[in-house]
This record gives sequence, structure tokens and C-alpha cells, in this order.
Amino acid sequence: MRKKIIITVLSLVMLLITSTSYACNFQISLFGDPKEKIFKKPSQEQTQSGKPTKIEKKLDLKAPLIPMILADEFGGEEYTVPIQAICRNDPSLNGTFVSYIYIENKLTQIRLERNNMNDRKLLDYAMKKYGKFNLPQSIPKEKWRGSHYWRIGNDLIIYAVFDIPDGQTELIEITSTLYAEALNEYYIKKEEWQNSQK
Repeated sequence: MRKKIIITVLSLVMLLITSTSYACNFQISLFGDPKEKIFKKPSQEQTQSGKPTKIEKKLDLKAPLIPMILADEFGGEEYTVPIQAICRNDPSLNGTFVSYIYIENKLTQIRLERNNMNDRKLLDYAMKKYGKFNLPQSIPKEKWRGSHYWRIGNDLIIYAVFDIPDGQTELIEITSTLYAEALNEYYIKKEEWQNSQK
């Protein structure tokens, strides 16, 4: 009986530790969902009454989630918000931007990006959430540049850190394998257009 109690208590403690280590859930919509599921304009009644939309209730937002929107003629739209708008109670990733990429109005990819912050918080987050991998022992974590990927269910997750002019970028990209082909075709069209402009 005593062993059962100890095992139960330990299991509950592990569950609590596991659930708090991924406190920021930026994946607030399913792949394939339309952008209106997250970025819905509040109805006139909601605006006048101050009633929150479903996503505002889910995220416990005090104001509408207003993204920066980049759209193009190839059917792609990128909605970007600071992560603190989504994960208000978890400041560990503040300074990170979350982009939701829609191709033909279907959520196809989620990207987290941190620029010029030499703290490797996205690396730590990725290793906690998706699994550890070995870094070269001879290089400090902050100086390492490279990438790693995981395949979990239908999701392909890529972590990368690389140099940019006057700094560095750290990112995590999550792409559903169900929509990877459409995303690839989109990037090919975009690249062909960019090359034709030279």
C-alpha cells in the first residue's frame, strides 16, 4: 500500500514537471485550419460589448491578437505575432516572434524566430520539448551554429541557428508532412519569381 502511494505521488510530480516545462503552447491551431480560426475579426457585437472571441478566451487575451501580415500573389500569407501575446504567463521566450504560414488559407507551417539574442533559449526549448541531441563539446553552446531535426508523428521540426549580417538568428520550424509538398511548391514558385526579377 505504501509503495502504491509513493508511486502515485511520484507520478503526479513527474506529470506536473512535464506539463510546466512546455508551458508556452504557441501551436494554437491545427495544421490545415484556415487563418480565420486564430485571426478572426471580432464581430461588431463583440467589439461593442467587449466580449472576447473563442481564441481570445482560450489564450486569456485582454485585447485582440493583431498580427503583422505579409501576403503575396502565390497564395501565401504569413501572420506574425510576438510570443508574449500568446504566452503571457511564460516570459522565458520573450523576444521571440511566432509566424503562422498559410498556403491557400491552410496553416502549413509555424516558425519561431529569435534574432540577435545570444542566449539559445529556442535551443533549450527544442531540446526539452522535442528531444535532446549532442552538441560538439569543444564549442560553447552560444557559439555553435548548425541545425537538427526531429520527426514526431506527422510533424517535421527543424531547429537552426545561423549568422546574419551583424548578428545571428535562432529558429524552430514546424511543418506538417501532410502539407509539406504544398509548402515546397509555394517556395519553388516564389524562388522562380525572385530569380526572374534579377
